[in-house]
Amino acid sequence: MKILVLNGSPRGAAGNTERMVQPFLEGARSAGAETEILYVKDLKIGFCKGCFACWTATPGRCVQRDDMDMALEKMDAADTLLWATPLYHFGMTAMLKAVMERTLPLADPHIVKSGDVYTHPGRSGRRFPQYLLFSNCGFPDQGHFDGLRAHFQSLAKASGEHGAIPAVFRAAGELLRQEELRPHIQWYFDALRQAGKEYVEHGGISGETMEVLHRDLVLREMYISRANAHWDSVLKGK
Repeated sequence: MKILVLNGSPRGAAGNTERMVQPFLEGARSAGAETEILYVKDLKIGFCKGCFACWTATPGRCVQRDDMDMALEKMDAADTLLWATPLYHFGMTAMLKAVMERTLPLADPHIVKSGDVYTHPGRSGRRFPQYLLFSNCGFPDQGHFDGLRAHFQSLAKASGEHGAIPAVFRAAGELLRQEELRPHIQWYFDALRQAGKEYVEHGGISGETMEVLHRDLVLREMYISRANAHWDSVLKGK
């Protein structure tokens, strides 16, 4: 199994998104998977121009020559594509959304019905890799990910996958970078490794592991109090 990660964090390898991804990939590699990460912030990828030249003038290929050519080749070779992003305004980051929009050359322009949705099929019978979704945010509850979850579920239905996309959401994600807290939340990183191993061995993440991955890291009231105290201190210049 080949797993390609698209890390859409502006912090790249220094972000909290990476702190979620790396243990998962360690577990996946322990089960025999090949893994690779593309840090979108380091790539030159322009916005989709909406010209539809990839459907007409140059079928299957965008007229822009940038790093998206390389990214599409790697996506095509992957069995699983892990979209990894911090939550920005209830969705993915702008740079990751730009990557998603530039996948249009992979689709055929004709409209077909798949289940109960209308969509564009893959070009020339092209298969789409399986999707995984990882995200974290600074808020303390899981409800903030509802919009992002719905977006990816719509994408799954459009590509013919009518089951739920495996998604790991981490509320209070800023706690992942707190080294003094690490001994107390090691169970979370262990669960991420277990999830990676399960995904490769069984094609999914067990309900038991998902339950652990979505437990609160600390009491919500404590987190909110400490977070607000931090920003009070910052805003006062301390």
